[in-house]
Amino acid sequence: MDSDINHIIQQSLKGDKNFQEILLKRLRPLIYKNIYKYWNVWDTEAEDLAQEGYIVILMSLKTFDSKRNVHYLHYIKTKLEYFYKNQYRKSRITTNEYSLQETFHEYKTVAGLSFVEQEIEQEEKYELMKSIQNLSSEEQEIIYLYYFLGQSMKSISRNLGIKYTLVSSLKRKALTKLRIQMCGR
Repeated sequence: MDSDINHIIQQSLKGDKNFQEILLKRLRPLIYKNIYKYWNVWDTEAEDLAQEGYIVILMSLKTFDSKRNVHYLHYIKTKLEYFYKNQYRKSRITTNEYSLQETFHEYKTVAGLSFVEQEIEQEEKYELMKSIQNLSSEEQEIIYLYYFLGQSMKSISRNLGIKYTLVSSLKRKALTKLRIQMCGR
């Protein structure tokens, strides 16, 4: 069995379309396992996400470097895991009801909320805005880029020209400060 999958992988890496199709069928459970970590089984997006997973696998056949002493299955498992994790994060950002401008400049009336609930929600937004303004400019920028523009930590690090660990540290400190200011803990 082990040599069978290795043969399929080797032929797929050489560009054999028949073996690539066999490889896709063999990796189908891995694709759905990753999808179902983040989406429900009955979610309508599952089939589209599966197709994107197949594309990731086919593209990885071109980018895989066997000289790095990493087995292809480990490589593709990691690649799919992070692909779906990023897709989920992006979907959460795009389904968010409020963008940064809407949150801080435009208070929408949410259907079904009483006047008191609307007032409380507006007060919480105002408090959050005030709390964010109390952060350092670097912390504000990282919070804005990460939570409101949906950039990855790696992307923020690259764009700001600072180390990833510093971005992570600043984000964590900013969230701690916000939590203390907003909740008192």
